[in-house]
Amino acid sequence: MRFLTVLMDEHRGFSSMLDVLDAVAGRLERSEPVPMPMLVDVLDFFERFTDRHHDREEEMLFPLLARHGIGPDQTVVSVLISQHEAGRVYGTKMRKELKRLQQQDPSAASALAADARAYTELIREHIRIEDEYFYKLADQVLTEAEHASIVEQFSGSPGNRAAHPERERYLRMLETYPAVVAGWRASP
Repeated sequence: MRFLTVLMDEHRGFSSMLDVLDAVAGRLERSEPVPMPMLVDVLDFFERFTDRHHDREEEMLFPLLARHGIGPDQTVVSVLISQHEAGRVYGTKMRKELKRLQQQDPSAASALAADARAYTELIREHIRIEDEYFYKLADQVLTEAEHASIVEQFSGSPGNRAAHPERERYLRMLETYPAVVAGWRASP
């Protein structure tokens, strides 16, 4: 398996959870109830699973590409790193707003909804850049040995239960929460 497939597969999961986060934001905007455990889980998913994906890109993929002349001074890499950093800022803000929401702060729901919308827009654009351009560029310059090394490292991190014991929990979220959101849409 090529690393491109691993990364793009993870992106499909992120996209599904972005849809969930958008639906949660919509309910918050309309002052409709949101199951608090679900909201906690969704933010945890983005903090731990998505951020770990970005960390692995920064720690493994980007340095390898820099050896091929595609380094942090290149526009696309610079943009991707900036998006990773912006996503982490939004994540921190959303977790703070979640705490305020749990403390019944009346302004927390609208702030959380606004940051959730901005986060989903940012990450969707990030995924588009990586899937449609950056990964294809990387795929062209990396050797077969480098592809294999990246796949092994990526698969050995959250892809394996021993290395990431919560992986099963995240996979259950990917099955459960989109169905919950579909139920919201089906309700009058």
